[in-house]
Amino acid sequence: MVKIAEFNGQYRVTIPKELVEERKWKAGTKLRFVEDINGNIFLKEVSKKK
Repeated sequence: MVKIAEFNGQYRVTIPKELVEERKWKAGTKLRFVEDINGNIFLKEVSKKK
């Protein structure tokens, strides 16, 4: 389950632990919300610059 919480006028989304572990994300991983032409929203990891 994903929750939306408000904090000081900004919103935060909770990501399920299982998804974070499966994707090998860590605290501090930068993610971007991407919307397709049908209005579906996806999370995409921001590429690390080399």
